Amino acid sequence: MSFIEEHARKNGFTILEHTTSIDETSLEKGKVPETVGAAYVEKDGIIYLLKENGTMERIGTMEYWDKIMRFKTTDNLVATVHTDISFEKPLHHCGLCDQHKNTTALLNVVVTNRCDLRCWYCFFYEEKAGYIFEPSVEEIAYGIKRAHDLNGYTPPIQITGGEPLLRDDLDEIIKAGRELGSPHIQLNTNSISVAIDYLENPRKITEKISRWIDAGLKTIYTSFDGVHPSKNSNPKNHYEMPFALEAYREGGIKSIVLVPTVSQLNLKETPDIVKFAMHNIERGIVAVNFQPISLVGYIKKGDRDKLRVVQSDIVEELKKIFGFGMEAWYPVPTVAALADIVGKDEHVHFYNSEKCGIATYAYADRETHSLIPITEFIDVDRFIRDVNELHGSMLKKAVFGASLIPGAIRYGGLRKSLAKKLLDYIIRDELPNGEKLSAMIQSIFVHGDYSALRTFHHSFLFLGMMHFQDYYNYDINRVQRCSIHYAAGDKLIPFCAYNVFPDINRDRYLEAHKVTGERAERLMEASLKAKERAIAFRERKDELVKSPIYREVYRT
Repeated sequence: MSFIEEHARKNGFTILEHTTSIDETSLEKGKVPETVGAAYVEKDGIIYLLKENGTMERIGTMEYWDKIMRFKTTDNLVATVHTDISFEKPLHHCGLCDQHKNTTALLNVVVTNRCDLRCWYCFFYEEKAGYIFEPSVEEIAYGIKRAHDLNGYTPPIQITGGEPLLRDDLDEIIKAGRELGSPHIQLNTNSISVAIDYLENPRKITEKISRWIDAGLKTIYTSFDGVHPSKNSNPKNHYEMPFALEAYREGGIKSIVLVPTVSQLNLKETPDIVKFAMHNIERGIVAVNFQPISLVGYIKKGDRDKLRVVQSDIVEELKKIFGFGMEAWYPVPTVAALADIVGKDEHVHFYNSEKCGIATYAYADRETHSLIPITEFIDVDRFIRDVNELHGSMLKKAVFGASLIPGAIRYGGLRKSLAKKLLDYIIRDELPNGEKLSAMIQSIFVHGDYSALRTFHHSFLFLGMMHFQDYYNYDINRVQRCSIHYAAGDKLIPFCAYNVFPDINRDRYLEAHKVTGERAERLMEASLKAKERAIAFRERKDELVKSPIYREVYRT
């Protein structure tokens, strides 16, 4: 009898699913960690990951587990990755190897490790690393081309860092991604320098933002950890956010995603973050994408428990204020069949593990501060069930990957059929603002109408979360289905493998390609000046909170 089976029998746990994890007790700097058997187990309505080495980590509630298991990715959903990396042992040749089961849904392109903030939980900035990483536009383009080779298409791109805005050639990077065929480019930023620039020279920064849009930028993906700096674990960009939002609006940005890093220190602020997003939809906020903190590095169990947040924690916190819970949330693979049906021959798949993230849409009533989940307008469960049945029959007939029907005809025809079919699942067509959901759906699906999509996002807020892994909850099966990948030379490396084991992936690659000589000294000096500029700006907070822009954004 294994340790897991013995432990479960003695302590009243029910074993739900076996997997493979890593033995954090075997970790040595620069060495590949040992793998260890693990299982998801349940006791008293709580799910844990129990490992053969005796460690156990909380994963979520049984209600959460039951929901995601209803949409579990089936074994037959395996995407084709055009790779020459052969699988030997987990993590030993991490990249998209021949055992990887998913293609790239989002390509993270690190353009610098410099930053103007020093967040306590951050694992990634130049002073901590001890060197500067800042690739040329040509090197960045090579990584994007490599992603095309491995996937058969150029995926959506997130330009990330560090803080990408510390670079002067951001529009050139965006343009390179667009010209290489990326359908969507987003910028991951803390928005600090945008706010400071706006107060110093609003015309200059709004013109710069307009140039980013002209180059191909679609979305701002910005940090935002809390509405109340006195309660927040990290004020981060609290004082800067109002002015950054104003700059983005004047510059023409229409899609902004707030990305709160959530720990037990700011968990109770999550409803207020959603209210903040609802209030500022007019300023382009379309989504809140929560990220439960990933506890990278060795942390004692008691200290982990003081910080650890899981997906069901956030859902339960939001339910207290907005009234709906896990019944309205869906894991990533819920839309796998839908994406295949409307997608062209080689396309983004959603063959992710059901444990990687959950999401929903909710109608935002800004007058009453209430949210109405999408499930009150559409019978989502019935729709997805029928789409999955259609998908299954198409797979059996080998439609996907075959040229039985001309691609353009099949693609356009299926979209129209799908839109018509979706109308049959509408429970409540008229929205509280008088708009018709059916009209939006037809415009979006049939005509690919982006103005209709903007209208939808003006009414419905996307709420999501991605639970990235760490040493303690690592699941090899999840990594095999990862769809968020980092460009790293000839490789694409899954997000969690890249960041959880920096010595063998992230830092090894970045240091091998670090900037040296006078350029490194110049960039380090500029980075430190940017940090000092951010600190000096924060010292003006008593003045900033009196600004009409600050007061309107925060409704003070």
